[in-house]
Amino acid sequence: CASTLLMLFGKESENWREIWLQQMLACTQRAGAAFQKFGQWLSMRPDMFPPDVIVVLSKLRADAPAHPGVVSRRKLKEHLGKDVEELFDEFQEEPIASGSVGQVHRARLRAEHALDGPGGNLRDVAVKIQHPGVIDSAFMDLNIVWKVVEFSENFLHMTVPFDRSDFDAVIQAQMDFTREAFNLQRFAKNFKGERRIRFPKVSSRFVTPEVLVETWESGEIISNIMEDFDNAKAKCQEAVTALEEKKRTVQGKLSKILYDMSMKMMVRDNFVHGDLHGGNILYSMSDDHVTVLDCGIATSLDKRTFAPFGVFLHALCSGQTDTVVEYLQRFNEANLVVNTKQLKSDIQATMDKYMGPFRMNPQGPLNAADMFGEVMFTLQRHGMLLKGDVASTLFTISISEGLVRQLDPSFDVAEQALPYITKYMGSGKKVS
Repeated sequence: CASTLLMLFGKESENWREIWLQQMLACTQRAGAAFQKFGQWLSMRPDMFPPDVIVVLSKLRADAPAHPGVVSRRKLKEHLGKDVEELFDEFQEEPIASGSVGQVHRARLRAEHALDGPGGNLRDVAVKIQHPGVIDSAFMDLNIVWKVVEFSENFLHMTVPFDRSDFDAVIQAQMDFTREAFNLQRFAKNFKGERRIRFPKVSSRFVTPEVLVETWESGEIISNIMEDFDNAKAKCQEAVTALEEKKRTVQGKLSKILYDMSMKMMVRDNFVHGDLHGGNILYSMSDDHVTVLDCGIATSLDKRTFAPFGVFLHALCSGQTDTVVEYLQRFNEANLVVNTKQLKSDIQATMDKYMGPFRMNPQGPLNAADMFGEVMFTLQRHGMLLKGDVASTLFTISISEGLVRQLDPSFDVAEQALPYITKYMGSGKKVS
């Protein structure tokens, strides 16, 4: 561990650094689903790591080790009761992507098996098949991941002051593809009629805990689009300027679409995609829409917590220390007596650091994820434990903010959040 940290944050030779980065990637890929998911989430926080570390961690979004095609065929037979040739006119043995939980094959269903019924049009599909042994490894991995988080609290600047069993349940839920199918259908219903936001369609005939067949969607992975821009070569300054302008335009469009979507998920629907990274979203430039993939992780607040959380979030985004402290104490599940005066002083210091007139970059956007992190450390110092659903939602906000700010570093998520909170959750008035 010590040598890895030295290479991540030290200034050793480039050759050694590259070797260690590749070793870090290989070790994380072999460590199991929970470690890979943790690495994916860290890749959404460019403010926490040097650029080359973010590039390597980003590979975990789609470059996880794949299992052999023969295993996929066997699982399809076991779970759907038919051989591949009976189900599909075409089936690509080589997966188009492999993630922490499973891999995806492109295929075309036989006419009698179309997702929208025999003879239907929905025949081009993505076939998602779980990796062998991933469930057992994930349950073991989580305990190790929490140990790593505890060890790395100082240099990663993150902590987990909440009941981890609730959080573990959220992670483990993604191991069941029937849950993902349910989430896809619920998201599609919530965003029905919104042209720029889409989700793959599924059929109950082709869903099991380890196999999921969904419509093949058009578009390009967001992270690939940004890499294409970065790797493009231009022969003259005029072409370089035009390319940079196009990139800024696309990033600006995407950040607005994705922020609108994530805020509606949270404050309108109380049903939030918990894994929004650049490898899980397709973008179609031709008609300016996104398609959201990999919906296995979704978080919701308890019905009794939803309205109070709206007040808390409004207070957090507008710097109202007294209200933030009041609701943090409401969400606290620890039995220790909290020193309210000291807690208020510590939270006020955080507000001043990130929102006060003397903050480091008063003209720039608020880094909400870092501010949330400071609040989490404060809770830990005071022996407080957040309700699991509140902690999961705050974590999800940090992931979404990381994606939006990767696309547009000038986007102020806290300022933009206030109109959504007021519209869908009320004016921010206290809830008794």
